[in-house]
Formats: sequence, C-alpha cells, structure tokens
Amino acid sequence: MQKPIDYLVNYFNHKEFRSPQEAIIQSILDNKDTIALLPTGGGKSVCYQIPALMNPGTCLVISPLIALMKDQVIGLKLKGIKAEYLQSKLTQDDIIRLFDNCKFGGVKFLYLSPERLQSEFIQQKIKELAINLVAVDEAHCVSEWGHDFRPSYLKIALLRPLLPGVPFLALSATATPLVLEDIKQHLKLDVPKLFTKSFYRPSISYQIIETEDKYTKLLLLLKKHKGPCIIYVNTRKLTKEIAYFLNANNLKSSFYHGGLNLEEKDTAYLNWMNEKTPIIVATNAFGMGIDKDNVNTIIHYNIPNSIENYMQETGRAGRNNTAAYTFLLYNNADIDYLQTQLKNNAPTVIQMSEIYSKLCQYFQIAYGELNEDWLDFDLVHFCKHYALDVLISFNALKTLDREGVLLLNADFFNRTEIQFIASNNQVLKYAETTNELGLLIKTILRNYGGLFEHKSAVNISVLASKMGVTKQHILHLLNTLKNEELIDLSTSNNATQIQFLQPREDKLTINKIAKNIQSYNTHKEEKLQAVISFVKNKSVCRNKQLLQYFGENISKNCNICDVCISSQKSKTATDYKGIAKAILNLLNTQKNLNSKEIVALLDLDEKQVLYTLQLLLDNHKIIVNSQHKFLLNT
Repeated sequence: MQKPIDYLVNYFNHKEFRSPQEAIIQSILDNKDTIALLPTGGGKSVCYQIPALMNPGTCLVISPLIALMKDQVIGLKLKGIKAEYLQSKLTQDDIIRLFDNCKFGGVKFLYLSPERLQSEFIQQKIKELAINLVAVDEAHCVSEWGHDFRPSYLKIALLRPLLPGVPFLALSATATPLVLEDIKQHLKLDVPKLFTKSFYRPSISYQIIETEDKYTKLLLLLKKHKGPCIIYVNTRKLTKEIAYFLNANNLKSSFYHGGLNLEEKDTAYLNWMNEKTPIIVATNAFGMGIDKDNVNTIIHYNIPNSIENYMQETGRAGRNNTAAYTFLLYNNADIDYLQTQLKNNAPTVIQMSEIYSKLCQYFQIAYGELNEDWLDFDLVHFCKHYALDVLISFNALKTLDREGVLLLNADFFNRTEIQFIASNNQVLKYAETTNELGLLIKTILRNYGGLFEHKSAVNISVLASKMGVTKQHILHLLNTLKNEELIDLSTSNNATQIQFLQPREDKLTINKIAKNIQSYNTHKEEKLQAVISFVKNKSVCRNKQLLQYFGENISKNCNICDVCISSQKSKTATDYKGIAKAILNLLNTQKNLNSKEIVALLDLDEKQVLYTLQLLLDNHKIIVNSQHKFLLNT
C-alpha cells in the first residue's frame, strides 16, 4: 500500500514533507476535521491534494478566486490528475455535464466559489458525488474579524448535513486566535485537530521607510534590488501611474488590479511570471495562489489595511529560502488617509439609522410594512436626493445586507469598460468642447489612465457623482461617444436592485443590529491602529511585533529588520571621517550627484550622509551647483 510520501515523490517531485504537512495529511486520512494555519508559501495545497488522491472519490475545494482555481486545475492536469472548476459563465447544461464528468469520469478535484454553494441546484449535484474531503481555502474569510470577510463563506456549513461523515480541512495563512474560533464555529468543525507553523520567516528583512518622496525612493530601491518584485498600492489608479513611471525610467513593469478583464489579468500575470516584466504594480487583488519562488523584493507603496494583509503580501517573498527584502514606504499623509478611509468605510449606528430610514422613505414603505418585491435602485440619485455621502451610504447598505435587513442583488459598481479608439488628438480636441461630452471625457481622463492602450473598467457611479447626473445619463453619454466612434464600450446589463427582508421599524430595526455594527467598527479600528502602531514602533524588532500579533512570541531579535539594524548602528560610534572620505572619493569619480544618489551609491544612513555633507560644505571641501548637486571644490 502506497504511503503519503510516495504521492509526494511521484506527483509533486519532492523528496520530503515540510513540517507539519505529513501530520495534517494523516489527520485527514484518519477522517478528522482539521485546521491548518501555515504561512504564505508553506505548502497548503499538498495537505489536501495527497489525502484526496489516496482516497476514492472527489475532493471538493472551496476557493475565493476564479483565477486561483484555474491555476490549480491547470497545475493538477499537467501532473496527470483530473480536475475541474465551476466557472461563472457555465450554462445549466454545462454544469450538468461537468458534474457527470466528476461522477463518472474519475475527476479527483472540483473547485468552486462559496457563492456557488447558495444554489440549491449545485447543492443537489454535490450531494450526488462521492466526496472524500471538503477543503476550505482562505478559511479566515469566514470571520468578520478576518481581513477579507466574505458573507458567502458562512454558507459553507450547509455542506455538513449534505455530506455526513466527510472530513473538512480549513486552510489559512493568517488567523488570529479570535478568527480561529470563528473558523471552528462557522464551519461547524467537529473537535478539529489544529496544526500551526511558526510565521517567523528568518530570510525576510522587514524595512519600514518614512519618506515624502516615494517615487525617488522607489527608483533607488529597484535599482539596488534586481529581480522579480511586487509593488502593492491601495488604488487601481496608482497601479497604472507607477507602472508607467517605472517604464519611463527603464524598469520593465506591468500593472494588475480587480478592474482588468480576464485577458488583461492573464497577460499581466504571465508577463510577470516569465519575467518579461519582472516588476508588477498591483492592488491586493494580486497574490492569492501566486507560486513564484524567486521573488526577492516586496514593496508596499501605501500602508496596508491590516497586519494580516501585510503578512500575507510580504510572505510572497523569499519562498526559496534565500535572502529577501520587504519595504513599506509611508508618511504622515498616509496615516491620515487610512483614518479617513476608516470613517467612510465604517458607518456609525446613527448614520446607519438615518440611511435606513431615508431608504424606506425613498421607496415609500410605511412604518410596520414589508415590501418583498425586488426594487430598482440608483445609489447616486438616492444620495443626491437626501444629500448623503455616496461612499458612506454604499457601505451602510452593504452592512444592512450582511446583517440580513435587506438583500442587494448586484454590486452597485457594475462593470463598464471603455477604450478610446480615436486618436489622442481627436479625443483631446473633443474634450475642449463645452458640452457634457467634453466634460465627461475630461472627467474620465483625470480619473483613469491607459485607456488609449487597452480597455479598462470605469466606475459609472463615481463618474455620475462627479458630474452631478444619474448613472443612466452617464451611460447615455458613453453610448453617444461610442456612436461618434470615439470609444469602444462594454456595459453590464445587471440592474442594481434591493429587496427588503424585514418590516420597516426604523430605529428598532437598527437597534437590533447596533451591537454587531459597533463591534464590527471597533474591531476595524483596532486592526487599523495595530498596523499604524507597527509602522511607528521603531524600538521593537519587526519580527517580534508581527509574531506577537498572531499570538506567537520569540525571545531573540531577527537582526535584519530596520529596527534591529538601526539599534546595532546606534551602539557604535559613527565614523564621520570615513563617511567624508567615501563621499569625496565618490565625487572624484562621479561629479554632480545629489544627496539621494550619494546615499544610494554608498549604501549609508541618510541622516549621517546629510550631516557629513553639511560638514564638508562648512569646510569648503565641496560645493553645490544650481541643480542642487554636489561636486568637489577645486
């Protein structure tokens, strides 16, 4: 009888397991519910793939991203293992054929999203399969206290009565003790065996850099640290802007965000994987399931929203256990921005009460009544009518949906894609007109980049809000531009609709969920304060800070983070004579260098270099020209 190690060698080309993979596999083979908390790059997929291969039947894998499912299925098929994933565009006939293939064709792995589980038809088809294991990837999404909560993950537990006796495996790379308890409860795990691996990554150097000139700092870092790199930013617009800036400075870059279509995402991903563009600038939509072991640099251009996000994203560096570097660039404006975003993204109970009451008025629902019809809804018109903030209202409605007060049938920001197909001059000439079409073009150009090169998603609600008109009017104007052959236009046909689930009781309705709202907002604030404290804390080893957040303690400093390095430097007297000699030698060979270039070329502390430059100026050893560059005083 073959053992787990035989499958590891034959299918995955590894000679030995990493700790605690083998113990996790054995737990599943013993038919135990299991939780595996392994850091990014810790080999989570092997933990469910091997026991599923060893047992008869099909493994059901719940995964949050279609792209991740697709990559996993392709990888398994290349190994000669039959696998399928439930795509969103399949017809019912296609779905029936896929499940028949699983049932009769020896398919070992079926991947699907948690949203798909809400279909009774899908539930029935799953019930007909011989499922040997349910693997829940990114299991932290089941918890409101996790960094990527998805209400659809709460539906996964409905599989328990459908698949009696089938073990569950919950997988995550980031889970605090609070999230861990939610995973046990919401997935209804039966006395699960817990396996954890230290989140300590001794090969990663965590560097936090305070700077007002991020673009210059980016260039210096990337010219010093060659090789595959991910730069994380917090807006789609920044992905394009920074990628264009880097390309203009001869650093081959691409960009990636959730608004790109599948073809654009695939192109950006493949160009990065094969290192045609070794640098990729991305939002946090990029990363889950990334399997590239030679990434040696991760740069956060903005402060992440949570420690969990930071750990998961930096964990994509150094998977080959060689030295890797992560840099987080920040300034006080970044902290102010995060705090403002929190206020907009976390409506208070008072704001929730006002918006809910106005919503009932908007649809003329009387007190005590319940209208169970699906109602067409225009968020911008609603906010304009009652003078409400669009973003706060949007997040309030999402909260009402999460708490079961109402249902939203579609994302308010429906996907609309455009690309300018006329020449740059034609478009700019059209934009100079004083009519609404010219104003719309200017608004688009100010808010979106790259639309002359490829088709990209634009936010109809945002455009409508900026121009003070309805979404329908924006769509009318876009269709006019399409008819004028200025743009190529693709629009979603899904109308935003709302269905009320509870009778109107105004404050009483909100009071029922007020505790949940306050708790949720408090936790969001705590997560934000944790990441801000981490960035600002320059006295405790970065690794100690990160591990303590996840309930893990280490006694020794890492000696390679910015805090440890700074502490080591402070213990030794600064050799200003040596620094001065190095600067003078450098300026003797390379004239006209600014301070940032000198710092980068000498790889010295910026403050010490600036102090030494001032000393050299005071002693007339060097001079500064009109371009603020230093040269020897001859």
